[in-house]
Amino acid sequence: MKKPRSLGTGLLILCAAALSLGQEKTDLPMIMKIREEGLKRSQVMDIAWSMTDVLGPRLSNSPGYAEACRWAVGKFAQYGIQAELQEYGEVGPGWENEYTSVHMREPRYMPFIAYTKPYSRSTAGKIVGEAVMINTDELYGEEDLLKYRGRLKGRIICLKSERRLALNFQPPASRLSRDELDDMAELRILDPRPGGKARADDPSSGNQRDGKNPLPEKIWRAFFDREGVGALMEPGSPQGNAPMDKGLVQVIASRPPQAGEIRALPAVVVSVEQYNRVVRLLERGIPVKLEVETRVRWKESDWPDLNVLAELPGGDLKDEIVMIGGHYDSEPSGTGATDNAAGCAAVVEAMRILRTVGARPRRTIRAALWGGEEIGHLGSKAYVKKYFGDPEAETRLPAYDKLSVYLNMDWYGRFRGIYLQGNDLARPIFEEWMKPFHDLGMTYLVPGNTGGTDHMSFVAVGLPGFQFIQDDLEFFTTTFHTNMDVYDRLVPEDLMQAAVILAGFAYNAATRDEMIPRTPEQMENDRRWHK
Repeated sequence: MKKPRSLGTGLLILCAAALSLGQEKTDLPMIMKIREEGLKRSQVMDIAWSMTDVLGPRLSNSPGYAEACRWAVGKFAQYGIQAELQEYGEVGPGWENEYTSVHMREPRYMPFIAYTKPYSRSTAGKIVGEAVMINTDELYGEEDLLKYRGRLKGRIICLKSERRLALNFQPPASRLSRDELDDMAELRILDPRPGGKARADDPSSGNQRDGKNPLPEKIWRAFFDREGVGALMEPGSPQGNAPMDKGLVQVIASRPPQAGEIRALPAVVVSVEQYNRVVRLLERGIPVKLEVETRVRWKESDWPDLNVLAELPGGDLKDEIVMIGGHYDSEPSGTGATDNAAGCAAVVEAMRILRTVGARPRRTIRAALWGGEEIGHLGSKAYVKKYFGDPEAETRLPAYDKLSVYLNMDWYGRFRGIYLQGNDLARPIFEEWMKPFHDLGMTYLVPGNTGGTDHMSFVAVGLPGFQFIQDDLEFFTTTFHTNMDVYDRLVPEDLMQAAVILAGFAYNAATRDEMIPRTPEQMENDRRWHK
């Protein structure tokens, strides 16, 4: 990796920043300590390694996620920081994959790159069955299912047609260029990231026939269940414009089954290249025999999911809160490194840095590792509703007036700036806060907003919530919810830089005389919601 800029260079930057500071005051000696600790004695990669290689994937509401939360509380305690687990609600039974094995047996043997679909059942031991192609995108009525009645027992159903692959002439990894950042800073665009960070439950455009939409999933799944299907198989599917192939398998969890719902048939997701081979053989009339075995573990009752909260207590303004956070849950095929152990490791490291350098914030600094982000921002939404207010009821709680700001990190690229979320009142403040970090590449303010992650739970109730501008790196081409979202893809110098800046911003917010200003729209929400 590249070595961070020398502390001597950093000192020159800080001195230059000191000369340019206006009304916004910054404790530059403390910022210098933060830089030195975070760039010379960083522990962020050790934290990220534990979250990924040791703890593994952290699927929402799974036993593995709960173990990871307990580990995080212990890690904070190791650094002398008080932390706790907070239950935020029952979201369904817990689920975790224990074993997956998929092979082609005929016409020629081939092992598959495969992952068990979240919240599906185990197979009845090792099953060997004929593959059958039934493209569920082309089922428009229950009559389309009738021709399969009595013919599917023990079969393995391929649910999609062949997915044509194209050459990708774009670089597999990229950093935001100056031109791209300049455009972002000038335009009010929602999300400049290629493809955006799409939700797993976004409706697709779908296929139509004679004005009819495809048959709802619950209908064909129930039919396959009644017919005794052995297992379902689908290709790892892309989101947005990401070319997810070359052995990448993208696995995306939906919400856990709710009370009274039938648990899904055994199902696996395989690499698109291997899936396509099966489909092409079937289309040409060549029988394909597959061997599939999955074993999963359920926690049978509804199980409350968890957030992790940690605090550095404040001084004279201790009742006021500055929050930093990122989502801790991940999708199951990798180890959730870039999405979002990276952000959580930076949050833990930022708190460690502040504790180690002896920072004395006036306001309490609270860190959050959120649960349930990948299934609808459930952890952060529940926390905001419990402590600050309910956007649906338009009511607010006393703590609403005590939150200064929430700062979020969600993925692994280095910080290049921050989205203002339409809050131009924060512009001069953030401009001054960024100056000591210009040499680390933190230089841009974007007037618009970006969505798709936990700061939006705060924005939804009119509170100041912000997400940092980060380099894409290989996120949308390689790691986004795939089996390659692993520790090896993390860039140490990027995480060190992000943790240092996150600590600096949190400290500045916790020591300035006033809280972060709210927009006129947010203040209107204050008046309308106050009851």
